[in-house]
Amino acid sequence: MENSKKKLMKKNLDMIVANNLKEQGAGFETDTNIVTMITQNEVFELELMSKEEVAFHLLDKILELRK
Repeated sequence: MENSKKKLMKKNLDMIVANNLKEQGAGFETDTNIVTMITQNEVFELELMSKEEVAFHLLDKILELRK
């Protein structure tokens, strides 16, 4: 988490998404994932869900940030 926050600031990004690779059912070679979306002002932790659901949440957050 700390590394992701540093990268967000260093690269002047609007948002960064960090995978939780330590949890069962998350990461690569699975159909599910656990991610944390980090913006300059907020941290949004998503529970275990399908990668498709993660994508929808990510798109919603991007659209929210674009307003």
